[in-house]
Amino acid sequence: MKRWKCIGALLLCLSLCACGLLPQAETASSPIDAALKITAAAERGEERIRLRAGELDEDALFRAVESMWPYACTMKLTVYQGGFLEIHLEQYTEAQQEQAAVLAERMAQDAVAGLTEDADKLRALHDLIVRGCAYDLETAEQSGVTDGEDAPFTAYGALVDGKAVCAGYARAFVLLCRAAGMDAIYVADEEMNHGWNAVRLDGETYFIDCTFDDPVPDQGQYVSHEYFLRTADELAQTHTWNREFYERIMDAKWND
Repeated sequence: MKRWKCIGALLLCLSLCACGLLPQAETASSPIDAALKITAAAERGEERIRLRAGELDEDALFRAVESMWPYACTMKLTVYQGGFLEIHLEQYTEAQQEQAAVLAERMAQDAVAGLTEDADKLRALHDLIVRGCAYDLETAEQSGVTDGEDAPFTAYGALVDGKAVCAGYARAFVLLCRAAGMDAIYVADEEMNHGWNAVRLDGETYFIDCTFDDPVPDQGQYVSHEYFLRTADELAQTHTWNREFYERIMDAKWND
C-alpha cells in the first residue's frame, strides 16, 4: 500500500495589472464555474480564456481546474480592474501528454470491449493501470520535485513509461475513462500529499485509488480492489479530503 507524497500538479501565478479591461469575457459565478469554462476552452484548443469573475479564491480555482483537466500544466492568472481575468493554461511536455491521450483511446477500447455495465468498465480500466504501471519510489522520495514537469506525474508516465506516482495514476485513469465514454475527476488532498479519483454511478459518488491498489514493490499482474468503488465513509477511514468541495465539482460538471 502506497502513502507517498504527491504535490499539486498546477502552478498558479497571480499578477495584478493596474489597468485594462478584457473584451468578450464570459461571466463566472464561482471558482468551480470558472474552472468549467477554463477546461471547456482548453478542450477546444484555446490556451487563453477571458472571464469576468470578480474576486475568486485562487486556491479553489486551482483545485477545481486540477480536478477536471487530466493534463499536467501551468495556469497563469492575470487580474485586471473591474473583476476581469485572463487565464493561460499551458501543458508541460505537451507532445508526451498528447501521446498518452492517443494511447489511452486504444487501450481503453480494448479493455472495455464486450462490457456493458459502467462498474465493470471502471474495474477493467483500474486493473489495466495497476497491472501496467509500477509505483515510482525514486521520484516519490525525492525532495523538491516540481510536480507536472516530470513524466511520473503525468498519464504519460503511467501509460507509456509504466512508472508513475499518484498524480500519474489518477490522470491516466481520467484519460482512460474519457476514452471509454465515461468520466472521472482527480481528487487531491494537501494533508495526505496524495491524489486519486472520484466517479458517479447511478447518481452516487464512489472513489477509486489505483495507487493504493498497486502493491510496493510491484507484484506484476496482482491487483488489489480494496480501494475500488469506495463510498466516502469507507474511504474516510484512510483518506482525508474536502468532501463538500469535490461533491460540488461533480454536481456542476455532471449536472446532477
